[in-house]
Amino acid sequence: MHIKLYLAVTIILFGLSPIGHCIPQNFGGNLFGATFVPGKIANDFTDKLIATSLWKGNKLPGDWKRIPSIDQDNILRLTVSPVVFGSHPSSVYANYEGQDLRSISIMYLDSEEFIRKKTSNNINTNLTGLKREFRKNYDEISSKIEDQLYKTSKSTPSDAFVGNTKFLRTYYNDYQIRDLTIRLCLKEDNSISLIILRSKDVTKSYLSTEAKTLDKNERRKKLEKNVLINNNGDRNIIDIPIFQQGRRPYCAVNTLGMATYYLGLRMSTDALAAGAKFRYIDSAKGSKMLDLYRAAAEESETTLQRGRSFDFKRAQKYLEKGLPIIVWRRFSFYRDQLHSAAAKGAELPAPTKEDRSQWPISKDDPGHASVITGFNKDTGEVIFMESWGINTRNKRMLASELEATSYATFYFKI
Repeated sequence: MHIKLYLAVTIILFGLSPIGHCIPQNFGGNLFGATFVPGKIANDFTDKLIATSLWKGNKLPGDWKRIPSIDQDNILRLTVSPVVFGSHPSSVYANYEGQDLRSISIMYLDSEEFIRKKTSNNINTNLTGLKREFRKNYDEISSKIEDQLYKTSKSTPSDAFVGNTKFLRTYYNDYQIRDLTIRLCLKEDNSISLIILRSKDVTKSYLSTEAKTLDKNERRKKLEKNVLINNNGDRNIIDIPIFQQGRRPYCAVNTLGMATYYLGLRMSTDALAAGAKFRYIDSAKGSKMLDLYRAAAEESETTLQRGRSFDFKRAQKYLEKGLPIIVWRRFSFYRDQLHSAAAKGAELPAPTKEDRSQWPISKDDPGHASVITGFNKDTGEVIFMESWGINTRNKRMLASELEATSYATFYFKI
């Protein structure tokens, strides 16, 4: 299948971002590592997923597989597709914080997945028929779920939303079943999703419970304690999670998710990407990235300050306080090898004229986003991490190189 065909079908058919579905509250991490397709079974798991015993610490029903997400959290995916609230979902996730089950997230229908399946082996796609088929599926599935939710809860839903900013706000229909809230998100021509969580955990904010209980001074003190000072002069922030971006062009989104998660925000990268209105699979073109950054900062109750080129002197003041910095920069695979080797103890080359000639400073060089986590004032180096996996922590680069190759810098302040 040609990628251009897939993009054209997705955009023309639905006229919006293929990933712009309602991502349930507390839908942690990045789920691109979940590559298997659950097979349908006739069993009905509805009662099992809302059973009081499950939410008091009992084992999940069926077989589940852990998938890549973020460092601190544990996300499991059900290996089969049973009936849940009257319909077969495409995926069911159990979201944990530590050992505690926080929510169960269910996706029934997603425009991106639908288009991918329908066009994978057919280049002669009938767009009108495809749109009609999707709408038929949407109507049938949503009707079944709403009917079953009404029968189970014995009540009509209430309108609800999560998010302080209109840019990142998600709307739900909330059903009450004993001590649980079932949140149904219907996005016409795009997706159907649902989340199960304890009613006491329902909130209108994406901010973590801990962050909400602390005042600004307490948050600042907590973040400052995350700065590790080594004997060699390194000052580096610990406990920033990694959101693995997979093959999607999400470095700017994932680094934002990593930095704001550390600051207390609980939003998935898919939710952030949907907010940025990504319209392409292999490019961030057309996205509203700056608006996303401002909204994510507001949701995390921080102030976002934007600069152009990286400023090493200014950055030290933020990093010393435990505040990560996101940098958009020009990227070179050759330089990346040097930066990765430096993370393992290799010495960075001196910034000679010859070395500087290899720095990616042209607008033709690819753009990339990284999270700056620390620095060494004596060596003039910055310490940074990527959204590619655990092995991309603690990379090192001369501050002068980052100042020369960066074109946008984002500072968070509390």
